[in-house]
Parts: sequence; structure tokens; C-alpha cells
Amino acid sequence: MRRSAIRSLMMLVTILLLPLLVLVAQETSSPPIDGQVGELGVIYVQAQEQSKSPSVQPFSLRSGVTIRLSGDWGPDLYDRTPTPSVLYRYAPREISFSEFLNLQNLKEHSLLKLASSNNPFQGRDQRDLDARMHEPPSSGRGLLNYLSYFFFPPPPHCVEQAFADYGRAISKSKPDEDANVSIAANCQYLATLPDFYSVQLSHGLVVRRVSGLESVDSTWGNFYLPSVEQVETNGLTFFVYEAQGLEQLTLETVRQFNLPEDLQGAQVDFFWAIGAPSAFPFMVDPTHRNVPLIHLVYAGADLGGNQRPVFMKLLQNVTVPGVVQAPESLETEGQAKRQGF
Repeated sequence: MRRSAIRSLMMLVTILLLPLLVLVAQETSSPPIDGQVGELGVIYVQAQEQSKSPSVQPFSLRSGVTIRLSGDWGPDLYDRTPTPSVLYRYAPREISFSEFLNLQNLKEHSLLKLASSNNPFQGRDQRDLDARMHEPPSSGRGLLNYLSYFFFPPPPHCVEQAFADYGRAISKSKPDEDANVSIAANCQYLATLPDFYSVQLSHGLVVRRVSGLESVDSTWGNFYLPSVEQVETNGLTFFVYEAQGLEQLTLETVRQFNLPEDLQGAQVDFFWAIGAPSAFPFMVDPTHRNVPLIHLVYAGADLGGNQRPVFMKLLQNVTVPGVVQAPESLETEGQAKRQGF
């Protein structure tokens, strides 16, 4: 009986240990445990990195025009009217904006503006548009004027101060109403990104009366204006204009606007893309009347100077409802068309 009981006990132990023996056999044929931990670690790190990466978020106008941006972008907390009311009657009047969306990226110290407007270019062509953008600032038009009036205007208190000083000078000049008057405003700027880019573009207002005619000018920054570039993306045609700043940021400037000190020596770069569903409506088409234009404006600063690659990636993210997108959404660097008008 004892021997029988011992045999039964041994058989029971063998049965109970059988799954463990099978598991050991499986583990000896699998990769080393260190390798498994390594693979799991890589997967975990990748998932963790993805969870930390900024999520893509859409920003849209009421018309449905949308741009998708990383989580580093958000509303511009210092958003203000594009053209201060006192300046409005001096602004270029052919363009009438209906919507503005002002965004900022504090991490990259950059601003982005999405807007829509009427189309004042119907019946003209690319040459006319390019010639207009490259007019000197003293003409009251041109790229620098448009950027300053519509997108990066001087601070409202600066505008009010300039016109108040001008009004006092005019009152002193009477009764000689034909006397020439010129008042330059010494603006005080806040430590905000809009004020930083405003002062880089236009160093201050100058209000004049010459031979009885009033005008508003500025002491402009020093910029290089490349040729216009035509870009096709997401079924849209954009004409891209750029103003490359030629002045390097000083340590005093970056400290004044609370920017990182390693931006000392950097240069600012402004972009303005004017677009519409392809083909761009220069020609008058009775079936597509009053096609609104899409505007994407960017201001950035970097030691590299030219911010074109950054802007082109942003431009690629603009979409319009109902517009069929081509398989290749944006022309490559070598395919992008620089127009030599």
C-alpha cells in the first residue's frame, strides 16, 4: 500500500509540473529575456514620445478655410484691430478684409494670421500683382505698407500720439494752411510679439502735410524683397511674397521684448501668401463671381535668416471645403515656381 501510495503521489507531482516544463521549453527557444525587455522598452518610449508630441489642432474662419497646426500654436492674446481706426483712411483701400484669425507660437516666437478678403485683382495678372507688391514704401503701397497697415500695425497708443502731435503742429501753423508739417512719432512698444514684429517692420510713424496734402509714412526697416513665388497646394494657388530682414537683432532688443538672448544676431522674416482655389481668379469668370481671397501671413525670427521652409510647411496645412486636393499637396523645393517678371 505504501509503494502504491508513493507511485500515485509521484504521478500527481509529474502531472502538476508538466505545464511548467513545457513553458521552460518554450522560453529556451525564444529570444533572450534581455532582448525582449529591450524591444518592450523601445515600444514604450515611442508611445511615450508620441503622447508628449503636440497634437494637431484645426483653426478655421467662418468661411470654412482651415489651417491645421501643432499644439504649440494658440490664439494671439494681444490681438488687436488690424488697422487702427485713425489710420484707416490712409490705408490702401482696394483690399477689404472680412475675417481675421491671429495666432501665436510662443515657443518659436512667431506669429501667424489667417484672413479672407475681397478680390481686387480680377482683370489683372501676376505682373500687376508683383509690380504692386514691389513698389517703394514711399508710394503708400507695396509689401511693407500692406504688412504694416493690415497685419502688423503700430500700437494704437503710438498712432494716437502721432496724430495728436500732428494736430497740435497743424494748429500752430494756421493761418498758413499751406505750410509743410512733418511729425515723427517716437513710439513706446510693449514686450509682446505683435509689438516686436511691428517695430522691426516699421520703426515709427511719420505724419506729413506737404503742399496741403496729408500722408502717413514710416521709418522703415531694411528689407530684401525676393521675386514672387507661385505655389500649388491642396487644390489652391498661392502667390507668396517675402520680406527678409537685413538688420540683426541686438542684445538690447531681445531683452526689451523678453526673447531668448541666443536670438541676438537673428533676423526677422515676413511672408504673405495670397491664394484662392485653382486657378487663381485673375480672369473675370461670370460663373465664379466674387471669389474671396485667402491670406496666410507669417512673421518669424531665426539665426538662419530665411524662414521659407517653415512657412511652406504651414502653407501646406491650409484647406478649403469642397476643393479637390491633388495627390501631391505641395510642390517640392525644386518644383516651386519663382516668377521672374
